[in-house]
Amino acid sequence: MLSWLSLRHNRLRLYRWSAIFGGFALVQLVVQALNAVAGFLLVRTLEKPDYAWFTIASSMSAALAVLADAGIVNAVTSIGGTIWQDKASLKGLVHAALRLRVKLAALSSVIVAGISLWLLLRNGAGLPSAIGLTALVLAPVWQISTTAVFNVVNRLQSRTQQLQVADLVPVLVRTALTAALALLGGLTPLTALMAVLVAHLTQYGIVRMQVLPLLGDVQPTGIADHTARIWEVVLQLLPNCIFICIQGQLATWLISVFATTSEVSDLGALNRLAVIFAVLAGPLAQFVFPSFARASDRKRMWAMAIAMVAGTVAFSIMVLAFAWWQGHWFLWILGGKYMHLQRELELVLAGMALTNVSGFVWALNASRGWNHLAWLNIPLTLGTQAVAAWMLPLNSVMGLAWFIIASSAVQCGHALATCIFGLTHDPRIQSAARIC
Repeated sequence: MLSWLSLRHNRLRLYRWSAIFGGFALVQLVVQALNAVAGFLLVRTLEKPDYAWFTIASSMSAALAVLADAGIVNAVTSIGGTIWQDKASLKGLVHAALRLRVKLAALSSVIVAGISLWLLLRNGAGLPSAIGLTALVLAPVWQISTTAVFNVVNRLQSRTQQLQVADLVPVLVRTALTAALALLGGLTPLTALMAVLVAHLTQYGIVRMQVLPLLGDVQPTGIADHTARIWEVVLQLLPNCIFICIQGQLATWLISVFATTSEVSDLGALNRLAVIFAVLAGPLAQFVFPSFARASDRKRMWAMAIAMVAGTVAFSIMVLAFAWWQGHWFLWILGGKYMHLQRELELVLAGMALTNVSGFVWALNASRGWNHLAWLNIPLTLGTQAVAAWMLPLNSVMGLAWFIIASSAVQCGHALATCIFGLTHDPRIQSAARIC
């Protein structure tokens, strides 16, 4: 690594990418700050039952996004990393991905609608409210799906400014609408989800205008071949994607079933602090993962992987240390209804930190198509959760926090093992090749 830095052109490249990464990180910091403002307005304004219903609806929206994707974005990133300079083939890849996502979005909507209605009704939402909230969860599914695929094109082309605009403007719209509703006394779970819907539609319009001219008027090629390759990746990832969908929302769903709306609200409020870890997600997704997908030099790839994991772990440790030292600052942001959650705060943040590291490493694996060991994630996690469920109370925030920590630790270890195996055994990586 030191010998690589001794070359002047390598140092210049490092400085240039550091500046780009830093600028993008700053924009992401603003984006996450605005998201935090909107989220904390909801936590402080809504009564606990209302916030519990909003938490359930938000969890179903997140589940829908994962199910409607089912690994397609990862497949497009992996395949696109080899053809991103061929405009006709890239356009064919986008067409193939969008056709598949239509089918997955329709199927996912049916599944999510049923679960959403059941959980909302079980937690005291009336039938009109449950139907309205579920409808708002389902409404932007096509826009979310299309935006995700189009954004892969922006990332593969390293279009920094366009990515920043597409991230920043919708968040500004959502935060402004949420703040206006709060000031006017009209902030409810339904109106909050309406603000989210408007933000999704705004982002879809922006990204569509950015990407369609980039793809041009060329005739798309290789749609059938791309469809087959995407399906190959999706079939590898589908069990794990379904599993991740469930795991990502499992704590919210379990506490919705076994506890009261007060505990659902407590967990939902603490989960708002995940915005702290999301600061790193944008720059990594826009720069590191696409660069990792295009890379072919083993030494550089090891350096990228180690730097990402070490940086993420160091950041997580700092957050946890601050929560232990001055946790009441976090709780003050959430409001007086949640000031009693100091111990729960520390444990929930620890679970978020482990989940964060695991998610980043799996994104690296997916960008290279290292999916053949992904299936092991399911039995390993289920075995851990079976033991944890037997030992821990699942009707409290504290018990569920330990449940998530145990699961995330196993998932993190598996993700790291898969990444190491890929770095040492991938035949596409050359020892002396220059990074793309």
